[in-house]
Amino acid sequence: MILSHLHFDHFSDVTVLRCAAAAQERYKELPHHVRIYAPDQPEAEFSFLTYKEVTSGKALSPGMSLKVGSLKLTFYQGVHGLPSLAVRIEGPGGVIAYSGDTRPCDALIEAAKGADLFLCEASGIEADADYVAPGHLTARQAGEIAAQAGVRRLLLTHIWPLYDEGRLLQECRDVFPHAEIVQEGRCYSTMGSPTGRIETGPCF
Repeated sequence: MILSHLHFDHFSDVTVLRCAAAAQERYKELPHHVRIYAPDQPEAEFSFLTYKEVTSGKALSPGMSLKVGSLKLTFYQGVHGLPSLAVRIEGPGGVIAYSGDTRPCDALIEAAKGADLFLCEASGIEADADYVAPGHLTARQAGEIAAQAGVRRLLLTHIWPLYDEGRLLQECRDVFPHAEIVQEGRCYSTMGSPTGRIETGPCF
């Protein structure tokens, strides 16, 4: 498991995972041990990732790379309230980039450079730009980064639930047309349709 940073909205489900992994006799389909990679600060939150013999926290840092099967994962420093990392995933099927939580920065553009699919936070509309500025992106800024990085397609995530998603998406598409809002329970491919729209399908 890989966590971009240790704010609770990004890792609270680890609580459930720890309990499930500890009950190995009941959930035999789970692995015997789960490695959880994340920045090692704040220390108290990082220590939470290690539980009994079933989970262990492993520190990530900017510039670090991991090999997972045929995939190469490289991590880049974001700008957020806590240490936060963007990740670039390169493999035989293409390149996926994920922003984590961050304000605009050069490292994010580098992480997303030429990606086939860019999963990027869009925490605000332009009217709330000052509010999100300390450590997040507006939807328009996500589109601007996608354009600067030359990505093929953009998926927006980390959206506050009270926003009009249509307005948020339009603000992004004003600067980057090939964008969609990610949908829970859907699968996304690095391979695009001839129109440039993101191809999705149900997960089974």
